[in-house]
Amino acid sequence: MLESNSLLTVATTTAVGAVLVGYYYTKKQSNSRRPPAVPYVIPWLGSAITLGKDPDAFFHDARAKYGDIFTVQAAGMRSTYVTSATAISAIYRNSKSFVFTPTRLEFAVKLFDMPRSIAYDNDYMIEKMFPLHHRVLAPSNVAPMVDALIEHTIDILRESYSTLPENQWSTTLEEFAHKTIFRAISASMLGPRFPAEKAYDPFLVFDDYVPFFAARAPALFMRKAIRARTQLIDLIEEYLGTPGWEHGAADLVTAIAHGARNDSQPPWTDRELATAINSDFWAANGNMTWGFFWCINLMLHEPQSLSPLYEEVDTTRDAWLKAHPSADLSGGSLTDLGEFLNNASLPLITSTVSESLRVSSSSFSIRTVVGDGVTINGYPQFEFSEGDILICQTRSVHLDQEVYGLDAATFKPERFLDSGIVTEGGSRKPFLAFGGGVSQCEGRHYAAKGCKFALALFLLNFDIKLDPAHEAPSSGSKLFDMTRIGSGILHPKKPTHILVSKRK
Repeated sequence: MLESNSLLTVATTTAVGAVLVGYYYTKKQSNSRRPPAVPYVIPWLGSAITLGKDPDAFFHDARAKYGDIFTVQAAGMRSTYVTSATAISAIYRNSKSFVFTPTRLEFAVKLFDMPRSIAYDNDYMIEKMFPLHHRVLAPSNVAPMVDALIEHTIDILRESYSTLPENQWSTTLEEFAHKTIFRAISASMLGPRFPAEKAYDPFLVFDDYVPFFAARAPALFMRKAIRARTQLIDLIEEYLGTPGWEHGAADLVTAIAHGARNDSQPPWTDRELATAINSDFWAANGNMTWGFFWCINLMLHEPQSLSPLYEEVDTTRDAWLKAHPSADLSGGSLTDLGEFLNNASLPLITSTVSESLRVSSSSFSIRTVVGDGVTINGYPQFEFSEGDILICQTRSVHLDQEVYGLDAATFKPERFLDSGIVTEGGSRKPFLAFGGGVSQCEGRHYAAKGCKFALALFLLNFDIKLDPAHEAPSSGSKLFDMTRIGSGILHPKKPTHILVSKRK
């Protein structure tokens, strides 16, 4: 992975303006109705250095001094950040004045090399493909994709189980957990014949450089990343030309392919289709894999490590087998295991998944203002103009002590048990790991269930602990590579060395 450095933070924070047709937010600084600007000393550079050192502290301090909405100058870009649940919710509810589509289309072109001809000059993407995601990935329709994820996770874990030594295996959590779930997600999306092993290394490179693609970094600097992205698109394009590739592929992917080839006018080429599928491929593997990784990693750094989760899954399994004495939960019967995972109550595991996503997510929900004189409901003192860019900084909500308490920055696996997700007034606390509004991640139901079920499968089969032969990375937020703010689930700063053994 890339070494952590403030340059990556600068790339991420400047990406917002860069992807939106080079729009530079320099309007009407004398307008008293614009949000306050964080002061800085060095022109152009602005707050980039301070922001790069500790983004969480920067946004916390800026909000304390300037309120929920403020403007930041960083590396030549002026961006307005929205940091409270109330203001973000108001923006999400007003999808006519604060629109997401321009950002989505421009990211498709800049990040995934999608031709502008299909992003902007072809109606299929906006009118058919985007709505298709909402329909196919809805809770009522996503079960087959989740079942496929369970099946492929079991197959890969069975493979790992058979090759483990009788004592312990020293490895990294990245190799053991991240790579495993990457292979399972890839198979559940594209089918079991997709060469996920071959795609893994170029995917890691591409994933590392996503913020730089968004920031339009110079091509000379991006050669390695462009080569990796091209490799991924080549693999997907070649796979789409393989007879019978549709067998075992998710309905989402087959429906996109069918529509692009038959409903679009003109029909998309396989190359164009591959770029579109690669965007979904990254959306799942670039976030769900790391979300699952953090479920295990953060627990390993807790005083009791994974013990509370082992206790829950063992107790629940034993109770299930007592009530269903003929059930086979060893993996021999996918039907029995699937029924167990879908119906068993695993509240602490479920809470651990939500809490892991809360503390490890850092997403920018970007909106472009439509019209002049636009205000945010509840914040009439600020006025925005046509083309202004607003960034909903969702991580600030998750770290807000008024929402999640004085320990908001602390990982607490039990936080999302029933009593922890409701405010004193009885409403649910805001949870924005998947964004919100029209840009809320369509795959959130697949991701949340997938992480829960995969974590249960790992716990049922393996004992996992930190390897004392290696210095353990720092715990808590110090584990995260904060230079990737705004890009989704954060990456780790360093590899996590573990010992794995078969459960008796």
